[in-house]
Amino acid sequence: MKTLVFIALSWMALTAAALAEATVEGVLVLDQPKPLQTAPGYKPQTTKPVEQAEKFVAIVYLENATGAYPKPKSDIIKIEQKGYQFRPAVTAVQTGSRVLFPNMDEEFHNVFSYSKTKRFDLGRFRREDDSPAITFDKAGVVKIYCEIHQHMRCTLVVVDTPWFTRSDDKGRFKISRVPGGSYTLKALLPSEKVVSMPVVVPASGTVKVELKR
Repeated sequence: MKTLVFIALSWMALTAAALAEATVEGVLVLDQPKPLQTAPGYKPQTTKPVEQAEKFVAIVYLENATGAYPKPKSDIIKIEQKGYQFRPAVTAVQTGSRVLFPNMDEEFHNVFSYSKTKRFDLGRFRREDDSPAITFDKAGVVKIYCEIHQHMRCTLVVVDTPWFTRSDDKGRFKISRVPGGSYTLKALLPSEKVVSMPVVVPASGTVKVELKR
């Protein structure tokens, strides 16, 4: 009987903990990304049409005062090269995450970054070739390019916190399953400017905010 009572109480505690999470949602004003730098007279050398690049969005995330966060999930994240563009063109991962860069096009790509946060060069590889998983073990912004196609670019934001999201192209965002507490809400805008504001998250419910520049 005591065992059943213990199990029941444990289940109730776990249920209460699961319910004791809130949502932070809101809107921000997007700005313009920095101009794309290509060589004079550059034209993509491809046998297929270059698809439209994705619209630039913001990466929005919550940081707590302690800097202590749950570990990232073991899932491998994919950033594809498709239609001669990076997809997604702007995204975020938690520190310690592994990322693959599969080539979905019919020509070679060469994914690389000279960013201080993570420097790597995958070399040239085809669609049928496997690309190694890159571990991003330091927080910061990683600018990623293709050595063959100068118009291709990707911004990967590596954050310590697990509470992050991408805005839509209207600047709307939602971060779910946030434990109650005091946080700093930050956003990396397309211009790479960071805006922030304090946010107090209740044990449950929804907090609506307007993040201003």
